[in-house]
Amino acid sequence: MNWDDLRAFLAVARSGSLRRAAEALGVTQPTVARRIRALENDLGLPLFARDRDGHRLTAAGADLLPEGRAVETAALRVQQRSRDMVGGLAETVRVEAMEWSAAILARGLGKLTAGPRIDLVISGDTVADRARVPDVLVRHRLPPDGEGVTRRVGSIGCAVYGARGFAEGRALPLPRGDLAALPWLTFIAEQQHYSAMRWITTLIDDRAPAARLSRSDQMAAAVASGVGVAILPCFMGDGMHGVLRLSPPIEDLRAEYWAVTPREISGNPAVRAVTAWIGDCFRAAELGAPT
Repeated sequence: MNWDDLRAFLAVARSGSLRRAAEALGVTQPTVARRIRALENDLGLPLFARDRDGHRLTAAGADLLPEGRAVETAALRVQQRSRDMVGGLAETVRVEAMEWSAAILARGLGKLTAGPRIDLVISGDTVADRARVPDVLVRHRLPPDGEGVTRRVGSIGCAVYGARGFAEGRALPLPRGDLAALPWLTFIAEQQHYSAMRWITTLIDDRAPAARLSRSDQMAAAVASGVGVAILPCFMGDGMHGVLRLSPPIEDLRAEYWAVTPREISGNPAVRAVTAWIGDCFRAAELGAPT
């Protein structure tokens, strides 16, 4: 049995939705669905039935849920005990975050020169998926109760950005109609559920984009080269040479972020120091200060 498959099962059981489970795990919906199918194939049992409200546990799934939670708890305890034995927890803290929040934290690594070392991994990365459970997980939106010790660390604002040529002879910010007429860079089909992608689709309707990309760093490079316009986090777009903010910050897309730590290790001084550092990084990004 694969641990990642079991994590997917527990996430869907908690949230009742592939989409919400994917957001919690920092992976795509197809990845969650594939892991659920793999677990069902390993066990030879159907674990979920789909209805109008999402995914509900079958009788077999409900019977196995307490065992799955027990495995999760045991894994965390083994992880805690082994780290205490080798003394590694006091020196290195593993932080897992999604793309935008990981970029904010990468900019602030210099602030921890005298503190714990950081292993920073991006959620959904194939290497990270095979690695140990993170000590601190930076999540988009408030996690469910009981998932761990939770602390709000900040928010990330975003706006429409484009090369200077798209604003030539126009007053900024551009009105919605002018934005809609520009060549757009959008996300790939597997990411249609992203809130930014839904916002873009509402804006441009069924007009074909200039290109479809999967990551914000790709979009930033394409924006800088003048290929089209894109939604970028303000901490990234505002610092790009030759690129302008073409819209006000899009409040509907402002994302709240939370740091989640397993209760078993939440009191560790190194983990507490890293959680405080994460909050400092987000505050600096929100204020536009150098991290």
